[in-house]
Amino acid sequence: MKNKTTFSGRCKNLWKRFTTYEKIWFFSILVLAIVFSFLFPETDDPTYTVKLDKTAYSSGAGSGYTVLDFTGTEEDFVISGITVNGEEVDLDYDEYTVTPDEPETLKFNLKKAVSAEDEIEIECYPDGEGTVLHLRLCDGEGNSLFAGSVDLTESGSGYSVAQNPLNYIVPVYVITILYLLDVITNIACELMISKQSKWNFIISLVVEVIEILICILCAYRFATLATTLLFWIPCDIISFIVWNKHPDKEDKEVTEVKKLTVKQDILLILGIIVWTVAVGYALTFIDVEGGIFANNVRLKNIVCYLDACASALGIANGVFILLRYREQWIAWYLVALLETVINILAGQWILLVLKAGYLTNTTYGYIKWTKYIKKHQTDKPVKATEN
Repeated sequence: MKNKTTFSGRCKNLWKRFTTYEKIWFFSILVLAIVFSFLFPETDDPTYTVKLDKTAYSSGAGSGYTVLDFTGTEEDFVISGITVNGEEVDLDYDEYTVTPDEPETLKFNLKKAVSAEDEIEIECYPDGEGTVLHLRLCDGEGNSLFAGSVDLTESGSGYSVAQNPLNYIVPVYVITILYLLDVITNIACELMISKQSKWNFIISLVVEVIEILICILCAYRFATLATTLLFWIPCDIISFIVWNKHPDKEDKEVTEVKKLTVKQDILLILGIIVWTVAVGYALTFIDVEGGIFANNVRLKNIVCYLDACASALGIANGVFILLRYREQWIAWYLVALLETVINILAGQWILLVLKAGYLTNTTYGYIKWTKYIKKHQTDKPVKATEN
């Protein structure tokens, strides 16, 4: 009777299957992730709301003040919002950066003229170590309604300052650790998929738990959170069982794979478009306190649509993996690109290392699966691989 290989024995055998490229890829991404976790840890940097005191306005001031002049400010500041009497003023930008080295940024023209009767609030944050913002509100002729220095660390003469923290549920270092774990488990999972190994689904379950925690603690990506809970976890369990039933005839540790038809491709694209628009629009109505986009509603809404599209592609990817279709790599490539944009908007620099790993390994995996399909098409009709 043939002895069964132990789990540890299988792990050793699997490790021997990895090429030199695959091992270098894995450890390169791992080292980069650790370095980035120290260079770019998650922070709870707040924004500040500066409210100008009307009693500090220049005496005899009238109306028609449209220029914010930041001359004298010594370090970069980001203006994320301006309100006049509670109504938001359109900045034409998601955020406006005041840069002392670029004189053209030191004056900002308001689309709405203000007067001595108006209450003005400016939401901003320092993009450096400085906390003092020099501010003058004037008209086209240089007459000032308000002029003074604003220290964001405390309220002062002529203004008050309120801090707007992101209000994470846990200390931010916990989120940094989760980012790092997410990178490590994801690249391990990616490597196992490229090897056509069913064990990728076991690692994927660990990935899903980590990503659920990140979504909850950062209070964002609710489409991804829902699809992970309701789709990915059961899909991984079912996929493990299905892949276990379809081993390669030559290598029991490898699973047979196949490809989609053109008709299936078209239906898939239409479904993703509908899902993105419908779910993205619905997500914009979700309003929670705190979180990674707590102080930027516009970015939050943009990410809602990106997240909806990523979740649609993610579901397609899960179905492809379950049914062993090569196109899962294309879906995964698009998800990686969308998540790269989301991570940049959210300032999640550690996770960009993971996306770099995704993009390189996805190309590698797609080539490997394509070669496998072409090789095995000589043994059976093409039609049989498309069903």
